[in-house]
Amino acid sequence: MRILYVYTFASQIAGSVQKKVCAQIEALNDNGVICKGLFLSTDIIEHPKDYPNVDFVLVPKIKAKYFRSTKQRSAYFLALLNQNVIEINDFDFIYFRYPGAHPLLKKWIHNIKPKVFFEHVTAETKEIKSYQIENPIRFNVSSVLGSIEFYYLPLLREILYGSSIRMAAEFGICNSEDIAQYENHAAGSNYKTLVLGDAVQTKIFHVKEKLNLEQEFRIIFLKGAVTNADFNGLDRVFKGIKIYKGLFNIKFYLFGKNLVAEKKIIQELGIEDQVICSDFIQKAQIDTVVSNIHLGIGALAVHRKGLKSTSTIKTREYFARGLPFVYGHNDPDFSDSKEAMKYCKQITGDDDAIDLEDIINWYQSLEEPFKIPDHMHDFALRFLDYRVKMKKLLLYVNNLKHVK
Repeated sequence: MRILYVYTFASQIAGSVQKKVCAQIEALNDNGVICKGLFLSTDIIEHPKDYPNVDFVLVPKIKAKYFRSTKQRSAYFLALLNQNVIEINDFDFIYFRYPGAHPLLKKWIHNIKPKVFFEHVTAETKEIKSYQIENPIRFNVSSVLGSIEFYYLPLLREILYGSSIRMAAEFGICNSEDIAQYENHAAGSNYKTLVLGDAVQTKIFHVKEKLNLEQEFRIIFLKGAVTNADFNGLDRVFKGIKIYKGLFNIKFYLFGKNLVAEKKIIQELGIEDQVICSDFIQKAQIDTVVSNIHLGIGALAVHRKGLKSTSTIKTREYFARGLPFVYGHNDPDFSDSKEAMKYCKQITGDDDAIDLEDIINWYQSLEEPFKIPDHMHDFALRFLDYRVKMKKLLLYVNNLKHVK
């Protein structure tokens, strides 16, 4: 079987999504198929040898005063339509991280022979609508044009082209049952879906050191988004710290590229001495920091995106590192697993302050605490690793072939 993985927004400096795509390609090859990547980027990739299974298509950078992002998106799809780096029809399937609806994407998918399956990590129109929450419209030119470009136009494209694009695909991979139901509805109720959940490259993560709980209870969150990303629900943590009256000193370590909104809330609540904010840190630094942390925080407010269930890479990385954590939604890999729930705690997805006293009591009740890091890492190897998830994907694809 030959699979081509199309990723439309690659860059010279690989972010978390690009690293995930590369890990999926590697895992597919490890499972015995031939998988190649076709990455579209406006950057000239200086070290293509770092990507042995990937070919790059250079997309022209658009310079425009108005609607530059919209025009740049069109340039990506036009480059995909016209690329001659790879003969697409040599492949059996195309794995495509869903980039949003577009008329040129519709044209492309109807022009190719291989079967396409999309990966959906969110309910797209609900995600688009979150723009208006983070950027409420104001009566000035910049705000109005921003709303048109990042809210109304994407919504219109999904309405006009989203259903037909999905229906031209073989099926969709979804992060959760909630997202699968949304995608099926978006396609007109006839879209095959596979709930797979996020994954992790388990073996590249350092297993954290065993840690006693003494006077200080230390918590961590690693923010990857450069937007406000209020679906993380960090305001719930800050409020929980403010009202906590228990026996332990609380220290919350927050790392990320854009912490403007978070710092404002921290200052308003007067908890600056309990929350340590710092820039985004690299993996080697995270290894050192996490060894002195008791608890990780997952997404606590995905209901703000209209979701009740999803999965995140962050919580899979907590498992690989051996760090217990809390999260605020149904997760297909954890919520119904008695083994997984020994090491993580699901709390209600709402806007209330988290109950740190209850969470610390749960943490103190964990059985065999000094064995937890190794047990969590082993769970990640068996159930959350990219090799395991891509094997499930290939079984699904093969079953579809046999059914037909």
